[in-house]
Amino acid sequence: MKQYHENYGYDLEATLAKHPIKELDNNSHKDDLINSLKKGNLQSATFIKDGQEVKQYIEANPQFKSLNIYDDAQKRVDMNQSKGQGESQQEGRNQKESQKAKAGDGDDEGPGDEKQKKQRRKSRSV
Repeated sequence: MKQYHENYGYDLEATLAKHPIKELDNNSHKDDLINSLKKGNLQSATFIKDGQEVKQYIEANPQFKSLNIYDDAQKRVDMNQSKGQGESQQEGRNQKESQKAKAGDGDDEGPGDEKQKKQRRKSRSV
């Protein structure tokens, strides 16, 4: 079991404040939740998503200065998954488009380019 001192820089309250947790509105529930998470417990919490209350489980992850969030079946939920996938897909598209543009620029080859190709072929065949 790893222990992290207060000077490590993990602020549990600030991390909790980033999430739409219903229990944070009531001070007594908030204190109970924070104390339980500080002990390393998996704690149930009510998240407000699209106007609906969804019961999930959370645990503090001070090593990565974050929260681990689980659904009812104790399977980990990645809160940034939908955002991350959209960004990575967009980056992939941008890379493919830039590669196509570079390939399109190479269509107008001059006589000097042909010599370079032959030179490369010679160096490859050994």
